[in-house]
Amino acid sequence: MRLMLCAAICCLVLAQAPAPAVLSPTAALLERILRDTKTGFLLVVDGSKGEWKAGIDALNSDPDWIDLDLHVAYYSAKAPELETLLQQKYLTGPRPQWVLFGEGGRLVASGGAVPTGATLAKAAQDGGIQSTVQLLRDFARRNPDHLQARQALGHELKQKAARKTTLRLGGKTDPLRPADERFDYAKYQKERDAKEEAKEREQQQKEDKPPVQLKPEEDQAIWGELADLMGRCYRSGDWIEMDSWGVTPDEEAVHSPLIQEVCRAAVPEVERALGRNPESFDRWRLWLALTRTYGGKPIRPLLDSLLPLPTRSARDWPPYAVKGAYVKDARKRKDWTGIRDLLLPDIESNRLWESLQGKTTYQMQIKTDGKVQEIPETGDYWRATLEPLAEALIWLGEGSKADELVRSHYADHPWSGLPQRAQALALRCGQPGLAAQWGALGGTQAPAR
Repeated sequence: MRLMLCAAICCLVLAQAPAPAVLSPTAALLERILRDTKTGFLLVVDGSKGEWKAGIDALNSDPDWIDLDLHVAYYSAKAPELETLLQQKYLTGPRPQWVLFGEGGRLVASGGAVPTGATLAKAAQDGGIQSTVQLLRDFARRNPDHLQARQALGHELKQKAARKTTLRLGGKTDPLRPADERFDYAKYQKERDAKEEAKEREQQQKEDKPPVQLKPEEDQAIWGELADLMGRCYRSGDWIEMDSWGVTPDEEAVHSPLIQEVCRAAVPEVERALGRNPESFDRWRLWLALTRTYGGKPIRPLLDSLLPLPTRSARDWPPYAVKGAYVKDARKRKDWTGIRDLLLPDIESNRLWESLQGKTTYQMQIKTDGKVQEIPETGDYWRATLEPLAEALIWLGEGSKADELVRSHYADHPWSGLPQRAQALALRCGQPGLAAQWGALGGTQAPAR
C-alpha cells in the first residue's frame, strides 16, 4: 500500500513539473557551437533597438580586443530567442547582455554594459582563456614539424597584422556582420563590386606614390613574428609542401620593410619552382603576392625564361593564372600591342563560338524561401579584359574597333556600370567624343538578352 502511494505521488509530481523548454534552431545551433569551441567565444545579444551595435563594431578598432583575438557572435533580430536560454542556463541578466565563454562553452563572465577591449581582455585572462594565436603558437612549438600548424598560425598572424596596420595608418575596419542576419549573396556581390571599383580608383590615384612604411619598432611589433615564421618556411624549403595561403603576405604588408625583405629573399625560390611547373596556379599566385609586397617586378623576363608545353597554343601563354598581372604590367610599360595581341584573339574566338552556339549570358540564380534570387553581374570582366583592351586599341589608333567592341559587349552582356567606366576610360585617353557616346549607352534600355 505504501509503495503504491509513493508511486502515485511521484506520478503527480512529474505531471505537474514543467516540460523542458524546446530550443529554437538559433539557440540549438548556438549550444552546439559553444560545446565545440576550443578558444574564447564572445556572445552579444543586443536590445530591441540595436543599442550596442556601434559599441561592438568599435571593438574591431580596439588594440586590446585585436590582441585578444576571440570569436564573436552578435545577435540582434533573433536576440530574444537567446535571452531565455542565457537567463535560464547561465543566469545572466536581461538584454542587452554580453557573455564570454571559454572552451567547451564554459561560462567565464557576463555584463549588462557595452564591453571594452580592456574589460574583455581582463575577463579572459582571469578566466584562463587562450586566444587562437596562443593556442596555435604553443602547438607549433611542441610540434615543430607540423606544417599545418605553421600554416594556420601564419594565417592568424597575417590577419591580425593587417588589421593593426590599417588602423595605424588611419584606415577603418569593416563593421561586424550580425550572426542572425541571413547571408544575401546578391547584396554581397554588389558590395564586393563597389569595393573593387573603389580599390581600382584608389590604385590609379596612388600609382606613382610609394606606400607609407612603418617605423622599425612598429614594424617589429606588428609584423615581426610573421616575418620570422615566413622566413623560416622559405629558407628550409618547407613552403613547397604547404598551401600557399599560409606563406602569402597580406596586401597591407606593403607597409612592412620586414615582410618585404622576406619576400625578396623568397622570390628566387618560387621562380625556380615555376621553372619546374610553369602553369602552376598556386605558384603564380604566390609569386604575384610576394613581388607585390615590394612594389612589383617585371613579369616579361620571367615568362621568357619558362618553357611552355609543346602542345600549348599561343593563346594559352602566358598561363591563365598570370594573364591579369601580365596585362597590368603591360599597361605600365604602355605595351599596347602586347595587350591587343593577348586579349583580342580570345574575344574574337568567343564571338565566333556565340555565332555558332547562340549568345549566352550566365546569370546565377539561387532560391531563398522558395523565391528565385538573381545574382547581379559584376564588372570583373570589364576590369580584367575589356577595359585594358579598349584602352590599347585607342592608343593604337583603332578607336572605331574599340567603339565596336564596347557597344557589342554592352548589347550582348549588359552591365550597368559599363557606360560610366567606359566614359571615364575615353576621357583618360583624350577622346571626349567617344566618351560622350559611351556615356550615353546608359541612357537607353539595354537590349534584351
